[in-house]
Amino acid sequence: MNEYRRNDLNRNASVGRRALSGVVALGIREGLMRVVAFGGDIILFRLIAPDVFGLVLPITFVAGIIKHFSDLGLAASLVQSQREPEEQDLRTVFTIQLILASIAGAIVFFAGPLLIQSLDEGQPDHWMIRVFGISVFLSAFRVIPASMLERNLQFSRLAIGDITGTMWFYIAGILLALSGAGPWALITAHVGASLVPIVVLNVLKPWVPTLEIHRQRIRSNLDFGAKFQAQRLLLMLKDSLIPILGPAAFGRTSTGLLSWADKVAQQPLLFTQLVARVSLPTFSRLQSDSTAVLLGTHLALKWTSVVTFPIFIVIFVFASDITREIYGSQWTEGVPVLYWLAGNAVLVPINGLLLPIMNAVGKSGLMTCFAAIWSMSSWIIAFVLIAFGLGFASVAMALALSQAIATISLVFIAWKISGIDVFKSVANPAIIAVVVGVAARFVVAPLNVNISVLVIGSIGCLLVYCAILYAVDGKAIRRELSQVAGIRSN
Repeated sequence: MNEYRRNDLNRNASVGRRALSGVVALGIREGLMRVVAFGGDIILFRLIAPDVFGLVLPITFVAGIIKHFSDLGLAASLVQSQREPEEQDLRTVFTIQLILASIAGAIVFFAGPLLIQSLDEGQPDHWMIRVFGISVFLSAFRVIPASMLERNLQFSRLAIGDITGTMWFYIAGILLALSGAGPWALITAHVGASLVPIVVLNVLKPWVPTLEIHRQRIRSNLDFGAKFQAQRLLLMLKDSLIPILGPAAFGRTSTGLLSWADKVAQQPLLFTQLVARVSLPTFSRLQSDSTAVLLGTHLALKWTSVVTFPIFIVIFVFASDITREIYGSQWTEGVPVLYWLAGNAVLVPINGLLLPIMNAVGKSGLMTCFAAIWSMSSWIIAFVLIAFGLGFASVAMALALSQAIATISLVFIAWKISGIDVFKSVANPAIIAVVVGVAARFVVAPLNVNISVLVIGSIGCLLVYCAILYAVDGKAIRRELSQVAGIRSN
């Protein structure tokens, strides 16, 4: 028994090392790419008007959600399964995915124009959505390489695919925007950013596509996969408030402003996204060890909060100044909704980690019900706020309010089921961030902020936050960093 436990601990330590290496690999590469993306976004937002973004956003969303309906979550089941997938599993998943992607691609091509016509206030070019049918069909060829790299925690290779897609998006988008391509600059950028990683991942993880279906393999992979995919679709439905309700109720310009504000509000979430991406495969491998799950969850929640919350301080303190000095005056009407969407995004380090962890430890059915209630509540709140005459800000307010309700609920569920104490993990960084943010707002309010004051003030907020956090929690921080260093060195 002791030998078995020792082997189990060694296996968990190995999984931990590989997960940490994955976060580091993704962090280094995608951190650098986020800098590139930030600069690219600024250029695009300066070159392209809000109404153009408001035209393209529902097109990309409709194509994306149709593609997600073609996915039964079979790829996710390959990642989550405790049993190592066999070749028959891979072939079955690929074949089913190819069939579904073909159907989805045809729907995008033929029905997509009608859907966009019903949402948009003008007469958009039907080919703007039809070209997405190609990327939807070819997405089937990404499934096996990507899922197996993720299962084996080879995130450095996955990062290469992400990087090439990001590079295409900004290079193509900026060059075409400069040439006056208008909405086609964004359309070409989005389609290429989907296709390029497919080629790269198939080079990095070669697998010969083979058409073959084994019924027993479908059943073994469908239970978790269907529930997991249902969650993704339900959460996409929640997030569709901007690309669907926005253009249908308020038009292109308001949708463009909401899209811009959401993009800015999401900027601090890089580390959260990296950890969430690693969480499903990592905690799936650890699901039989409740102690390891609790410790890993505590560290993931704490350190995503530590890294993420101070960046939100900068957004809350300098929102209007960031808009004016960096993005341009055409986006200033979006500042009020930026505050609401930042309030929505600041809770993602909690929900965005608890959801994959709960899925990984076998609670996918419960999380599917949770996602359904969350999605429904966001739409109900939005319609109520619209009825009160709050305009396009209703969309942002509904997202923020439903996120807050979901957070309270999910924190309780995680504590009740797995004993996860979220407050213990995030209390210090959250309280310190609020204190520093409020104090900074009083200091900044009387100032005439230019780009120099913006940079100095932002750095000052981050330094004060770090100093207070270290004074309050320095002992635990040193211990946890030394543990991480030990894992990395081993």
